[in-house]
Amino acid sequence: MTAPTDPLEPAAPAAPAALTAPAQPSSTPNGPSFPVLPTDVHDKLVQRLRYSVSGFVDSPRGAVEEADTLLTEVVTRLTDLLAERRATLRAAWHENDAAVSETEELRLAMRGYRNVLERLISI
Repeated sequence: MTAPTDPLEPAAPAAPAALTAPAQPSSTPNGPSFPVLPTDVHDKLVQRLRYSVSGFVDSPRGAVEEADTLLTEVVTRLTDLLAERRATLRAAWHENDAAVSETEELRLAMRGYRNVLERLISI
């Protein structure tokens, strides 16, 4: 006898999030994992962080100020991304402010919420 499967899991195994490149946000809750940051934005932020860290020896205060500015920008981007993702998920199970009762739509919405929450909780 086989073990029961989780009804919220995708049918095919997904690639680990750390090994996949960020994709564009999905408009459906059952799409790929939402990206934390698009690849080009991620690369620019990493470059800025490296520049800040490497500049510490010559200008400690300037390096720390740049790191502080960078953290503020990242927090703002993540907050905006999470708000957009929540709106997408909520729209998937609310239609004109009336709750959708289709089990499949609710299952897909739950998968989307679980995806976001698991990623946030694991930070």
